[in-house]
Order: sequence, then C-alpha cells, then structure tokens
Amino acid sequence: MKKLLLIPLVIVLVTALVLGGCKAVPAGETEVRLGSVAALTGMFGGFGEGNSFGMKAAVEDINKLGGVSVGGVKLPVKLILVDNESDPVKAGTLAEDLCVGDKIHAMVTPDCPVTIHHPVSSACEKHMVPNIIGGGPFEPWDGYRMSLEKPWEYTWLCGFRIVTDSPEGDFRHGKPGYSIKDTWFAMLDMFADQTNKVAGVLASDDADGVGWYGLFPGALEEYGLTVIGVEKELGLFPMGTTDFTPIIKEWKDNNVEILWGNCPPPDFATLWRQCTAQGFKPKIATIGRAPLFYVDVQSWGGDLPWGVGTEVWWSKDYPAAHCPGIGDTTPQSLAARWGEATGQPLNPGIGHGYLAVQLMLDAIERAGSLDADAINKAISETDVLTINSRMVFDKQQHFSGMPLFVGQWTKVDAPHQWELPICFSEHDFLPALGKPIFPLP
Repeated sequence: MKKLLLIPLVIVLVTALVLGGCKAVPAGETEVRLGSVAALTGMFGGFGEGNSFGMKAAVEDINKLGGVSVGGVKLPVKLILVDNESDPVKAGTLAEDLCVGDKIHAMVTPDCPVTIHHPVSSACEKHMVPNIIGGGPFEPWDGYRMSLEKPWEYTWLCGFRIVTDSPEGDFRHGKPGYSIKDTWFAMLDMFADQTNKVAGVLASDDADGVGWYGLFPGALEEYGLTVIGVEKELGLFPMGTTDFTPIIKEWKDNNVEILWGNCPPPDFATLWRQCTAQGFKPKIATIGRAPLFYVDVQSWGGDLPWGVGTEVWWSKDYPAAHCPGIGDTTPQSLAARWGEATGQPLNPGIGHGYLAVQLMLDAIERAGSLDADAINKAISETDVLTINSRMVFDKQQHFSGMPLFVGQWTKVDAPHQWELPICFSEHDFLPALGKPIFPLP
C-alpha cells in the first residue's frame, strides 16, 4: 500500500522538475526572435549588405546545432530583418514595430553610422529589449548616450575608440591597436618626416563626422602637424555637398600633404574626384567610413581608390583559434561563404553582423532565460572569444573595444580590381599582410 502511495508522489515530483526546468521558456514560445534594423539600401547600403549576411550566417550556424539553448531547452532562432533605407526616422519606426508588433526577444543592430543607432537604441530602451550593436565608433555614441536624462541600459556597443583609451581594469587599457588615433598615428610615424607635416581635416556634419572633427584637429596638432583652417572649421561640410572647390583651394594654397577625415561614401567620392580634377594630390589620405567597402570605392572610377587608407576592424585572415565562430565556422569559412553566395570581394561587415548575433546568443544561453533583464545582465558579464577576437563589455560604458588595423586600397590583377589588405598592424595574432603605399600614386 505504501508503494502505491509513493507512485503519485514520484509523478508529481518528476512533473515539477520538468516544468521547473522549462519555465525559462514562456508558455507558447517555440522560437527565439531576433530583430534587426539594417541599412540594406541607400548611402549606407555597404554596411547593411555585409552585416546582414553575417547575421544570417550566424543564425544558420546556431540552427544547424538545433537552436539556442534556453534553460536546457533548444529553440530555433528566427531573424526578422528590415530595411531602414539609411533613414534614421524609418529606423526608429521599424524598431518600434519589431519590439511591439513582432515581440522580439532581443535586437541585433548592424554596424552603421550612429545617427541610425540612436533611434533604434531609444526604441529598445523604451520597450526594455536587449540590444547589441555590432560595430561603430565609441565617442559619438557614448556622448549621445550620456547626454540623455537616463542613459540607455539595454543597448551595448562593440566597436572602436577614436582617440580615447580603454578604462583602467580593461584588458585593452594601455595596449596599442585599439583606437583610430593609436593605429593611424603609429602608421603616420613611418612617413610623417617625408611630408611637410601640413594636414587638412574633412568631415560631414552628421553625428559621426562632427564627433571626428571635434577630436582630430587637436590630436593632429598635438602630434606635431599644422592643421589648416581649424579656427573656421575648414573641411566640415553639410552632407550632400556637391562643390568642394573652396575647401580644396585652401588645401592647395597651404600645400596640404596629409588628408584626414570621416564622411559618407557618396560625399567623399564627389570630393575626391574634384581633388583630382583640380590638381590637389596629397601624399597621405586616411579616411574613416567612406572607403570601408568595395561596393563604394569601385564606384569612384579610374584609379581613384589607389592608396586611400582606412580602418580595418575584421579580416578573413583572423586565426580560427583566436576568433572562433559558432560550430565549426571560422573567419576563413565565413568569408568563403560570402564569396560563394555573392561572387563579390570580401565585405568585412560580415564579421560585425556575425559578431552581434554570436554575442546575443551567448548571452541568452548564459542567462538560461528569455527574460529581458536576465539577458541584459548576462550581456554585462560577457567575456568570450568571438569571430572578432575577445569581447568584454565595460558595465559602465556598455562598450567592448575590438582590435583595429590600417588598410589601403590596392589595385590587383583580378576581376574585382581592388582589395583592402592590412598594411599596418600592432597585433601579434595578425601581422600586416601588405606594405604601406607612400606617397599616393
């Protein structure tokens, strides 16, 4: 009789354990929904093209393994990707729709100028949706975040610093190769004495450009260069400018040999064509944002891309042991998938897109729950090797720095004609793969 009484008790205990183990997955949930608002078209389409491919690849990889583990239960991952057309207003509206209409569990935001990030992050904060941004400059993003009455708590940025160092206690603190200033100046050390040390700075008047212009003239002067027109903000121009003649004339009149800046691809294309047409030819041109992607530089025409330098923040040559993907994916295999699928030269944005999803899935697994606060806490405790090296978030700044390199566009004997090899590195895990081009052809 006692044995018979024990049977229902055992059933109750087993049922309780099973249900207790599954409570991390709310009733009725059969998938993990990730939302993403990407610039698939418009002036920032180069960002969205690569990032979206990387995001889709990461979702494919986790689903091949049966899905993401949530409290011991594996759920398939669904990526809901929408196009903001490079429009910040549309980006905010679409983010709201994903949070409210699609009831996403988390947002994965592709690398893009901060003007696109801001409305997406605001929507995530409003609806308490964890959000990881796969790349971008720290200072403009942090300046806006900290200007808010209540800084975003649900958004985290992986990216690079422009001029600031990582805080003390961060493993990157004091180490070379984690800021634009550090990497670009270290390469400048190689050639500055072969110039007249006169520089011109250019930037568009959006948040990214203004952030750069506010930081770099002073840094360049501190380095030992003479920067032309700082007092009147020469080179800071409205987006969509079609005539750069007055700026170019001042650069020519002052014999500028070093050009430094940040702006959208279409604006730099216009400026660079006019520089050539008007006979302005600096020895060094290092530009952020505009020359990041092949799809943009090949549209300049002729040999205009040759030697133009920019930051490199992901490479197919990252060693697999230092930069693992999900399952058996490596930087090399991810790049190969891109090539097979598109037939195009590498878009490094695939690494940033993959990174955002990889980090979010890792946080969900460690949280063991689809609860927003549990996921957000897990993000804050991130310390993991990813397809873009080691990522560790600073809990106060909500930021994780990534390694930086300098690349220059080089003409190659291939159908795509142009490649961006790393020509300067301060990282042991990936030395420079090409020689710097100086002076510009």
